Amino acid sequence: MTAELQKGIACAGNWTLDLVKVIDYYPPEHSLANITAESMGGGGCAFNVSLNLAKFDGELDLYPLGVIGNDAYGDFLIDQFRPYSHVRLEQLRRTSRDGTSYTDVFNVASTGHRTFFHYRGANRLFSPDEVDLDELPVDWFHLGYLNLLDAMYQPDEQFGTVAARFLARICDRNIKTSIDLVSLDSDRYKQIVSPALRFTSYCVINDFEAERLSGIAIRWEKALILANLKRIATHILGLGVEEMVVIHFPEGAYALAKDGGEILQPSLDLPASYIVGSTGAGDSFCAGVIYGLSKGWSPEKTLRFATCAGAMNLSDLTTTGGIRPWAEVLEMEGKFPYRGLA
Repeated sequence: MTAELQKGIACAGNWTLDLVKVIDYYPPEHSLANITAESMGGGGCAFNVSLNLAKFDGELDLYPLGVIGNDAYGDFLIDQFRPYSHVRLEQLRRTSRDGTSYTDVFNVASTGHRTFFHYRGANRLFSPDEVDLDELPVDWFHLGYLNLLDAMYQPDEQFGTVAARFLARICDRNIKTSIDLVSLDSDRYKQIVSPALRFTSYCVINDFEAERLSGIAIRWEKALILANLKRIATHILGLGVEEMVVIHFPEGAYALAKDGGEILQPSLDLPASYIVGSTGAGDSFCAGVIYGLSKGWSPEKTLRFATCAGAMNLSDLTTTGGIRPWAEVLEMEGKFPYRGLA
């Protein structure tokens, strides 16, 4: 594959239907909460990041990858991409062996906190065998959520996991790689993720995931420990990440490059009336990082853009409904001030 053809972005991994409910509070067992709003939308890393990128830029060649069921949920997910002719769905596989994954998402209206009840479904079947790398003219390959892809985190004698072996093959083709995780509380976190980091160019994760991966506290009670951000990112870089670790959190984001360059980026100070839901905000941020770096933007501009994308996501109940073209996303920083980070 020639360098001229390596111009697209592949987003591989989870495809999920999100059934989102806004509730007045999260009830204890045997209690009742009221649903005040609800919606149905696509979710999962591969779906969200691909659709965000499609909305950012109509000239990107995008290659979403994954496995969905031969069912109505799968039809719904595919239909969301019909307005975007630059999205190539040839390697989105369909199966009758399992149903399309779905998640019941409960958003507490007063806090924005979310709770997820997840059916893994066909995502369990996504493996390197489902991907034809020879038919992917890309120079960036994103994989997520690594710790929810059962076939990908199976053991591999040489590389540690199937995902690590797969990412090594991709790196051999001079393709940039990035990974994302999901906030799953598991004692196998490091075992699943660490082998893949040796073949990862960019690791983009949230505060919970960064703490679990590094073993270093990122908060004291509810307060962010700013002094620990560099320690955490340095630890993750030490696990093998080639170029940069990016950690995002409600207060902003932090990036540490392999060459020692670091950025602390505050989030936008949004009025409460702007915020409708937070589902998918992390994936919008991740898509912003991928877009900015793939376009050759500076890390500083990239993190500002990603922060704006995450903020714009909050204006809609679904995972991608609030996102607009990249220029409009960047205009967010002219509409709202940045919050303080102290």
